[in-house]
Amino acid sequence: MSTLRNLAAALVSAAVLVAVIPTAEARIATKVQSGERKIGSLNPSVNASALVAQLAGAGVTLSNARFTGSAKAVGTFAGAASSVGIDAGVVLSTGDILDLQGPNDDGGKSGVLDTPGDSALELLVAPYATYDAAILEFDLVTASPTISIRFVFASEEYNEYVDSPFNDVVAIYVNGVNCANVGGKPVAVNTINNGSNPSLYFDNTNGGRNTQMDGMTVPLDCTAAVTPNGVNKIRIAIADVSDPILDAAVFLAAGGIRSPGVGPLTLSDSVKVIEYYHAAFDHYFITAIPAEIAILDTGALAKDWKRTGEAFNVYVTGVPGTSPTCRFFSTSFAPKSSHFYTPSVSECAIVKANPNWLFEAEVFNMILPSGAGLCPAGTRSLYRLYNDGMGGAPNHRYTTETSIRVDMITTRWTPEGLGIGVVGCVP
Repeated sequence: MSTLRNLAAALVSAAVLVAVIPTAEARIATKVQSGERKIGSLNPSVNASALVAQLAGAGVTLSNARFTGSAKAVGTFAGAASSVGIDAGVVLSTGDILDLQGPNDDGGKSGVLDTPGDSALELLVAPYATYDAAILEFDLVTASPTISIRFVFASEEYNEYVDSPFNDVVAIYVNGVNCANVGGKPVAVNTINNGSNPSLYFDNTNGGRNTQMDGMTVPLDCTAAVTPNGVNKIRIAIADVSDPILDAAVFLAAGGIRSPGVGPLTLSDSVKVIEYYHAAFDHYFITAIPAEIAILDTGALAKDWKRTGEAFNVYVTGVPGTSPTCRFFSTSFAPKSSHFYTPSVSECAIVKANPNWLFEAEVFNMILPSGAGLCPAGTRSLYRLYNDGMGGAPNHRYTTETSIRVDMITTRWTPEGLGIGVVGCVP
């Protein structure tokens, strides 16, 4: 990051900031160039009704759609599962959506559209102004009291301008309340990056994914309470912050606006968890985060972490009747590291108070078992086993297979949880 950028990031006065912010040319010049191949397809469209129809998932009816912004800044995408973690849907950008295509050979892609910012977003990033806002609004009706919206936020401001005034931001307002939050702050460049909430971030500055964006979140679920059987107002907005260069985008999943509480729970309310094993550490690890799965399968960590072939489903965030699962990380036992998962509110609070463990996020949901460790009909028991510190570092294994549970116990792993060691109930 340039000296001017370091100065700008430290300023608290917007009036002084104007005098020292680097020029657009200087900002773009500092970006790193890298290479990969193109994203699937990107198709500009300002037909708001058609766009919103793509977003409608189970249990919701969407209507009265309208778009505000440049005609270049909105459209559809497809074939993007390997590039942004969502295969198809609707995209809003602060530049030309066609510029989102890979390869990542221009680290400073900028499409200044000369369109206004958004006053609602400016409240989230005060005292800074916004530029080139793209806004999609519509009405939503559902019989359920809860909805979820799946999305990915991406920006060219990564990684050079993290923790600076150039804090590109996205918001998803449900009846006037932004549900696109992490740790009580809006989803933006400064809240999800390599240093803040890194488990929710994928660094693309080296072009590992086929899009121009230098960084992006993993797929996130915005969950919000709504008025059942009434008209609920949805407003999705994204904008550049502090100047109109270095584009940002939000990818919204096709069918990704859902009301999971309508009807019985099904596999459409779930996501797959993959298990890995580190032979040198004798440690197990699970994740449902697409960016982590990609890194463990093909990235620098692939030489150490291998798939075991085991997997199970968990519920996505926001499914009524389920409990968020806290994920923790520890490096207190270096060189070995470990993760820990719990859907128990009380256990989560206890581990948060333990200085050896860092709370990362609520990453997926489970149904809590009964006090006797029993799960509802139609679900599977998830067992948690603890290595009792063998090898000098704690590790836990999670499985739905009773045979694996028995094998681990015979090798001195200890069951944890309710009943015979049930920590949660999964699809």
